[in-house]
Amino acid sequence: MSEPTKVVVFGATGGTGRRIIEQGLEAGHRVTAVARRPSAIEVRHERLEVVEGDVLRPETLEKPVADADAVLSALGIGYSRAHTTVYSEGTANIMAAMRAAGVRRLGVISTTSLDPPPVLSDPLQWLFFRGVLHQVLRRPYADVRVMEGEVRASELDWTVLRAARLTNGPRTGKYRTAFDGRIRGGWSISRADVADFLLTRIEDARTYRVAVDIAY
Repeated sequence: MSEPTKVVVFGATGGTGRRIIEQGLEAGHRVTAVARRPSAIEVRHERLEVVEGDVLRPETLEKPVADADAVLSALGIGYSRAHTTVYSEGTANIMAAMRAAGVRRLGVISTTSLDPPPVLSDPLQWLFFRGVLHQVLRRPYADVRVMEGEVRASELDWTVLRAARLTNGPRTGKYRTAFDGRIRGGWSISRADVADFLLTRIEDARTYRVAVDIAY
């Protein structure tokens, strides 16, 4: 009998991170959840290890990443307008720890709204992205863009999962994806289905070194 897959989750206390943990355990994986406040993770399971770590403190990352099969990052600051480096610096530190440990598989969550669709293909969505989100969230979006560039330039087996507006809906397993493309009219996706995609594609080589849009 083969050993369970070891999945390391960053951003483990957020809404998406929690769903990755839950679904990872349901799937039979060994899950390591990394959190600045381990007490914030209330799930208890024999295959769950909760480790204190901070993505902005690289010395705390090497131990939890050691012997991992996959690293999934749900880092985020929600809809905060504040300047941040948690996406770019945090992800760079994660990748450095992965290189040190010889771990290659990485999945990171980004957003479909980073690059709006062409105005003629979906005028309403383009107006909302450009006129609202990019004005309100321009500082965190700038850091997300840096993060994407760092991940894309890496030699790792990465997936950048660009999610539409996140909701707390159920896992359906029924969603649209576009590989290095855009989804017309894709306004939302549940955190549970984002977790579903990341976990079910860990060993899917078609998702390596590609950005994937996901939405309903």
